[in-house]
Amino acid sequence: MGMESSLQYPALLVTEPANMRYFHRLPFGAGAIYLSGARRVFLSWAGREAPMPAGVELRLIERKDLGREAKGLMAGDAAPYLAVEKSVPLAIYSQLLDAIPDVRAVDGDPVRDLREIKSAWELEQIRSACEITDFAFGKALEIIRPGASELEIAAWLEYQMRLGGAEGSNKTIVAAGKNGAVPHHWPTGYLVQKGDFVTMDFGCTVNGYHSDLTRTVVVGAPTAKQKKIYETVLASQLAGLDAVKEGEEGSRIDGISRGIIDGTEFEGSFIHGLGHGIGLDIHEGTGLGKEERRRLKAGMVVSVEPGIYLEGYGGVRIEDIALVEKDRARPLELSPKQLIAL
Repeated sequence: MGMESSLQYPALLVTEPANMRYFHRLPFGAGAIYLSGARRVFLSWAGREAPMPAGVELRLIERKDLGREAKGLMAGDAAPYLAVEKSVPLAIYSQLLDAIPDVRAVDGDPVRDLREIKSAWELEQIRSACEITDFAFGKALEIIRPGASELEIAAWLEYQMRLGGAEGSNKTIVAAGKNGAVPHHWPTGYLVQKGDFVTMDFGCTVNGYHSDLTRTVVVGAPTAKQKKIYETVLASQLAGLDAVKEGEEGSRIDGISRGIIDGTEFEGSFIHGLGHGIGLDIHEGTGLGKEERRRLKAGMVVSVEPGIYLEGYGGVRIEDIALVEKDRARPLELSPKQLIAL
């Protein structure tokens, strides 16, 4: 995890929690990270020592002294101004303005480019989260049955991920029956019925890094229509994964996957983008969508998650996250993708 020149600022103060965790790897953000060239200093008012990764210095300070400490670091670096994220809390921004003549809030996310390419340590955390998520999916198959509620299934998934070692979970989506027509349906008391599709979109965090998995199962024997819907989404997802590699444009990958669905009677039923970058945030960096002109780079991690959504009927989505490599994508989740009938 090195400081690349892409930061483009003589000095930068980072307060966004995910960006801070990228540098100090701690589960709390009571402080700010000062960056200048190869210099990284965690100015913490948490009042406790904590191990830092190589290259990161820890200084325990009083919160009221942040401006003075940052000014001193800038003087040592001969930095003409201090850049801050636009999300900086107002109280911190006001304190900096009082102490430093030139403070500039910068557009966008100045740490995004660094975070997109995952280090070996970051990939280890993501893989661990994926293993836990795969485990939880297997356990969910034990309780999905007629009469189980969406809330029960969601709670069970989250419980199993915690048992597996996750520090937290994503917002778990469980959508059964007609609710599956809504891509981001939050679980309710709806009771699963025989013949329902049940879509589960869930994941967890390990040291702040996310997994993200979606699988759809059917309760009872699938109908011919259900088989066709599922097979279409699976073909779309596999084609999308096959198209992911270094140098490919996000919109082109989306078009390949979307074209498979739109070439059937389900044309127009895939109503969201194909995927997103993932890491310390569940959605971050370069994604896969109709308007995404950025190109993938080796070391990024992206999701591939096409779906078919039919109002009044239900839906199917299949998702894996994958590591972008030079000539292919390496899926990081291994849960089965054949249609499972329970």
